[in-house]
Amino acid sequence: MRNLQSNDRPSHTFSINPSIAQLVAYETGFAALTSTGQVWTWGDERYTGCLGREPTNDSPAEGPGLVTDLEDLPTGPVTKLAAGGYILAALTAGNDLYCWGHAGRSPILDDISDTPSPVVIDDKDIMDVAVGESHMLVLTSDSEVYVIGDNNNGQLGLPGVASTKTWTGIDLGSVLSSGQTVRGVAAGPRNSFLIVGKPPGAR
Repeated sequence: MRNLQSNDRPSHTFSINPSIAQLVAYETGFAALTSTGQVWTWGDERYTGCLGREPTNDSPAEGPGLVTDLEDLPTGPVTKLAAGGYILAALTAGNDLYCWGHAGRSPILDDISDTPSPVVIDDKDIMDVAVGESHMLVLTSDSEVYVIGDNNNGQLGLPGVASTKTWTGIDLGSVLSSGQTVRGVAAGPRNSFLIVGKPPGAR
């Protein structure tokens, strides 16, 4: 194991311009979001669906390559990435959600493609997204939380349900205290988290 506190040089270095604003990891690779909304991916060439691009000699799978399908989107540039398992997700400035990846052992989305495609959830604006190993959750602009995927560890918050193949809203009435609202979502491999607080401007 490499000692990260030693003077050893890292095994790989990449140069991505402009500067990286976010870096995420998934089962077979990595994705980076730049300060201008560009998305770059790299990883295992056996799972090119997760790259969201076609590897070439000039842009191989093992080095960062630009995901051109996420350029010039109708609702603005990408502002956030999420990834887990074999699925990647991107949110735009106009609150649209795009997903892509590889079906893997436990596909979360039945119609997942190897190119970024829009995901529509009850015509809602999406404010936040999180991806676990085999589940996803989103936060809408009206503070609703929708989930999909595996629930064997209770990560969807749906009692008595093993999994769901459709986006399902969560009843948060018994979870939130008076005056609280969900402000963000996060996910581990087999768990989920809600970031809660008072609405903006509330005292």
